[in-house]
Amino acid sequence: MRAEAFLLGVLASTPLDWYARCFVELHVDFHVINEFPIPPFDSIGHHQARVVEISGKLAAVDERYQEWASGVGVLVGSVTSQAEKDDLIAELDAVVAHLYGLDRSDLEVIWDTFYDRVPRNDRRPDLIKVLEHHEQWTDKA
Repeated sequence: MRAEAFLLGVLASTPLDWYARCFVELHVDFHVINEFPIPPFDSIGHHQARVVEISGKLAAVDERYQEWASGVGVLVGSVTSQAEKDDLIAELDAVVAHLYGLDRSDLEVIWDTFYDRVPRNDRRPDLIKVLEHHEQWTDKA
């Protein structure tokens, strides 16, 4: 289940979303998805473990996810505010960016070009928060 949570976190991240939108316009199928670059899952790595924890917390919103949350190692309903959720999403993007080897300038390019590819009502983390988390995780590489 931890590998599922890792994949969920990577697939939900802005860096992978940005990459996917570079190649996908209107239609996506498994041939396209199978070519997405997914970082390797190493359950011992700090970055991978944090992706698992964040995605587990964000996904396990209520008791329907109890079994899965237990397998991932998180508590159900542990994210209790929108501010906490927004911060975890920003941190997820930062940690996934590290897994892809992206630096600050890469993230700035993604954020500068991202709105060209997403609907206006799509929410994305604040770049400043993502960069703060990215810097914190640079020390943990």
